Order: sequence, then structure tokens, then C-alpha cells
Amino acid sequence: MFSNEQLSALIQGEIIGRGYPYNTQDETEIESHIRRLFHRIERIPNVMCEAEWNHFGSGYASFIEFFCYRKEDRVIVEEHGIQHITIDGIMIDISRLAPVAIFGEDERVKKVRVETAEEVSSGHGTILDGTHRLKVSKKLQPLANDVSKALNEYDYQLLASKDMMQPLPFQANIPTVYRPARQYIVMDAIFYWED
Repeated sequence: MFSNEQLSALIQGEIIGRGYPYNTQDETEIESHIRRLFHRIERIPNVMCEAEWNHFGSGYASFIEFFCYRKEDRVIVEEHGIQHITIDGIMIDISRLAPVAIFGEDERVKKVRVETAEEVSSGHGTILDGTHRLKVSKKLQPLANDVSKALNEYDYQLLASKDMMQPLPFQANIPTVYRPARQYIVMDAIFYWED
């Protein structure tokens, strides 16, 4: 777990870590390492992955988010020229600032117009909005085990949800859209997005 000094450094956007590539302090090298991890997870048989590399389109995210799922956990129902797609999978947040990650289950939904392949609507959650998100059901546990193995191979520590949900032990101003000041938890110091 992190000391108060390390948590403060992460809030300030400082890169910490003794192992490669975090010890280089090079953001490009760190992102390249995370991309290699992403491709490693994609090589898990029968697994599909998506990644948010670009800070959710605006602002700054201290993490890169993956959404990974098995092909059999995708359900497609077609009705009136619209495909209704529901996908159960695992959302993984990889820190850009320290060699750590968190993950939890999510359900993604999409509506796609069959004729044009246009995405009409979509929706998904974030694992940063509550303790219930840092859990994985028995159904997705085999995928979670494969993801954990890949994280370990790339020297990422999977942080425990009980540690992440502890109140932040000091006053801070965290640039996050997920939680208001005075309600910060440890997870907010490590995984934040300012829009």
C-alpha cells in the first residue's frame, strides 16, 4: 500500500515506482508498457478487449481503462432493424502513475442500426463510482484469473478493494469528477479523471 507522501505525489500527477518502466518517469515508455499488457490480455483465448487511451476524450485521466470480455458473454438480440448488444465483462484500470491496477465487473449495452452499422446508443459504468464495482461474479472468475495472471507478468500489483475504499487519511484537493471533497477515499488519490 502507499504512504501518505506517495498518495500526495500521485494526486500531484507524479510518477512513482522503482520498477521498469515507472522508474524512467517517461510517460511514453509507461504507455507503451501498458499497450504491451493490453495486447497480452487480448491473446487470452476467446477474449476481446477495448481500451480508452485518450483520457475519455478530454481532460486528464491518471489511468487507462480496459474492458475485457469472453465472446460467450456477449448477447445480441435483433429487433426492428436494431441490434441490442449486452456484454458482461471486466473493467480494468491501469495507473499511468504507479505500477498498480484495480478491476471489477461491468455490463455494457449498445444499440446498433443493422442497415448502417451505426451505433445508436451505448452505456457502461465506471469502477470508480462505488465499492460494489470492485467485485467479480463467479461466472467471470475464470476471466478475472487470466487477467490477474497477465497483470502479474507485467509487474502490476492488483490493489485490494478493502484498501481502496478506506477514507483518504489527509485533506487534499483531488482533480476528480467521481467524488466530492471531504468524501475522498484512497482510490481517488490513485485513479482520478479531471474533465
